[in-house]
Amino acid sequence: MREIKKNARAVLCAVLVMFIALGGYFFYAVYNYGSRWFTTPYNTRLRAAKKTVIAGDILDRNGAVLVTSDADGERVYPTDRDTRKAVSHVIGDANAQVPTGAETFLAADLLGFNANIFDRAAQIFQQKRKGSDVTLTIDAALQTYIAEVFPDENDGAVAVINYETGEVLALYSSPEYDAKHPENFEDLEQDNGVLLNRATQGRYAPGSIFKIVTLACALENIPGVTERTFTCEGTYQIDEENRLTDTDGEGHGTITLKEAFTKSCNIAFGQLAMELGEDKLRATAEKMGFNGNFLFDDLIVYESLFPREIPDAGELAWTGVGQGRLTAVPLHMAMIAGAVGNGGWMVEPQLVMTVSDSAGGVKNSLNTKNYLQCFSPQNAAILEEYMLATVAEGTGARAAVEGHSIAGKTGTAQVNSSGGRYSPHAWYVGYCAEEEHPYAIAVVVENGGSGGSVAGRLAGKIMKKAIDIVE
Repeated sequence: MREIKKNARAVLCAVLVMFIALGGYFFYAVYNYGSRWFTTPYNTRLRAAKKTVIAGDILDRNGAVLVTSDADGERVYPTDRDTRKAVSHVIGDANAQVPTGAETFLAADLLGFNANIFDRAAQIFQQKRKGSDVTLTIDAALQTYIAEVFPDENDGAVAVINYETGEVLALYSSPEYDAKHPENFEDLEQDNGVLLNRATQGRYAPGSIFKIVTLACALENIPGVTERTFTCEGTYQIDEENRLTDTDGEGHGTITLKEAFTKSCNIAFGQLAMELGEDKLRATAEKMGFNGNFLFDDLIVYESLFPREIPDAGELAWTGVGQGRLTAVPLHMAMIAGAVGNGGWMVEPQLVMTVSDSAGGVKNSLNTKNYLQCFSPQNAAILEEYMLATVAEGTGARAAVEGHSIAGKTGTAQVNSSGGRYSPHAWYVGYCAEEEHPYAIAVVVENGGSGGSVAGRLAGKIMKKAIDIVE
């Protein structure tokens, strides 16, 4: 009998522990994922609210109305067609076919669920309540300009952020769509995945922009690495089956670490990756957000991925130069570049500037948050030195903006699954290293070819425009 009571107490304790753990996980999940569950297109409460609430307006940072509602609650797009399409992925659509857009993800504000009691009381006798207006951090004019200069023949994405405050100034994705004509969505989606926001959801092989991560890992783990030299003959035999090659195959000769970065030498960075090993390289990547679960308040960002295991030295070497099974999301890479300019700190991206209810109350939603410390201040300073040199005299020369200090890194990412049928993805990430213009950028042009000549040139135009028009 005594043994039975003892076992019963043990079982009861185990059940209580499991119950407490389950309850703790429930509250954790609600706290972290509650807003995402609420704004899912399958939320029947949300769908019902659209019949009784006139959704609020969506405006850009300068007060330009991007979406409004007529007296019947139907969504109206007062901007011209070019601007409407340029901001399409940021705004989303009224039918939630683009669930990452503001129309859906910020529905709790737009439909007045987050309105205060005074606003609700003021509208108690109205047949249809009016939701809150949301002012976004994006600059519609900058977004429209990006759409104008982005190559017509290529898909891809551009992300521009303020790396000190986290304000998202532009999130452009190509191909575009027109939210005014949702009847075309199904055909477009079948053709080219147009409803995917490539700036926040697109996962691409990063190519040489990943050398920022490899360099940071080397600075952390190899004493005196900045004094090292490397011999590059254009190819490097790793083992019997694998070898590294440079883009042109001609080799760089004997070069310093800084020269290897500015010239984007695969041989040097592949050798560094093998010396570091996969564990240290993965740890540094994860320190910058790879394999993370981004739970930002204002927008959905897919995580960039570093492989869980690397089977051989050949893949490890190619991972160090940005190939292998790596994938990177454009906005995330802009955040990493911005962290260099911000003394090593990555800030949380923010898309909502203010929320204004129908009673006239205005809530300032900007709240700068340090998200990750990616680099020590000392290593951030070295990275900045190397990235400035890359634009001044290296592969990123076409990204230069006259009269401004621009730091960056180019990437030409081979599309491994294509078997050589497609041109590489062209990448550029960088930032303006000036206190008055703290803007970071990531550009990816799918199958665009050379990162330096295609993405770099495009980034230079966009950065100049941002400097000129964004206050």
